[in-house]
Amino acid sequence: MTQAKTKLQRSHFRKKNIKWCFTWGYLLLFVLVFCLTLTVASCQSPPINSNTPKTQNPHSNLTKIVRIGHQGFGVLFYLKAKGSLETRLAEIGWRVEWTEFLAGPPILAAIGKGKIDLGYAGVAPPIFAQSDGVPFVYIANDSALPGSIGIVVPQDSPIRTLADLKGKKIAATQKTAGHYLLIRALTKGGLQLKDAEFVDLPPTKAREAFVRGEVDAWAIWQPFLAQLQETMPADFLTDSDGLMNDRNFYLASRSFASDFPDVIKIVMGETRKMAAWITRNPQGAAEFISARNKMKKTTARILTKSRSYDLLPIQDSAVEEQQRISEIFFRLGLLPDRIWIEDAIWKQRLDL
Repeated sequence: MTQAKTKLQRSHFRKKNIKWCFTWGYLLLFVLVFCLTLTVASCQSPPINSNTPKTQNPHSNLTKIVRIGHQGFGVLFYLKAKGSLETRLAEIGWRVEWTEFLAGPPILAAIGKGKIDLGYAGVAPPIFAQSDGVPFVYIANDSALPGSIGIVVPQDSPIRTLADLKGKKIAATQKTAGHYLLIRALTKGGLQLKDAEFVDLPPTKAREAFVRGEVDAWAIWQPFLAQLQETMPADFLTDSDGLMNDRNFYLASRSFASDFPDVIKIVMGETRKMAAWITRNPQGAAEFISARNKMKKTTARILTKSRSYDLLPIQDSAVEEQQRISEIFFRLGLLPDRIWIEDAIWKQRLDL
């Protein structure tokens, strides 16, 4: 009985041992196959130091952009041609994107649509833009010169006084300094805006109409005045002397001025340096801009001498005059509501 039991136990042990061997054998085979698979895969994968492109953070080397709108005159016009602002801003990781506009209203519209961050415009466009709810601020202004804007008539025109404008077709661009000058000139001549036929045209179209004789007079600013004088004889009926201060304003979107005041100050600082250089070297500035922008030298000289090239932190006198101009537009029904210029003044110190 004991011998039979011992045989049974040995048989059970052999079966258990065989089962254990099979189990571990299968496990060992799985490990070998797995390792072989990893080896093959590693052979097919590129080495770490290969030229395979690596995924990078798209913002790791991002260069920020300041977008500036300018017209075909003024310090920004020269600053763009010189390229010194690009050099200065590159030091802090910014680059400049320039866009040229024919007049101030589209510059303010571009600020309102978020297409540009900084711009330059005359007295009227910011007033209408503020009335329309465009979120911008006045940053600085330049000084005024009466020869930078005027009302011109053909040299053989019978129009010799402001009173002679009664019933005449006068081209101007609505919501610009030319529009305001026309209002002031008609008032001085004892007339109202309704006493003449106001023809709202952008500068290039107005020039074509003036040359063809389709309008009797044209209220316009530089550089279009200088370009006109190069192509046909025309007389100044009046400039802005005693009628308005044709100063221009440096403007910025409210959000950009709030978020990047240091960039604003750098742009204004470089602009002021450029203005000082033009003032000291008017002849050299005319030759420089003529060569860079394919402008006739005579036109460039007229343009350079007709403007005041400076940049001043926004002045109380400029704010007060803007308020007076806005009141005139409001009384004439050209603004739906009264506005307050002070609400749109940048509150930071420019420190130029």
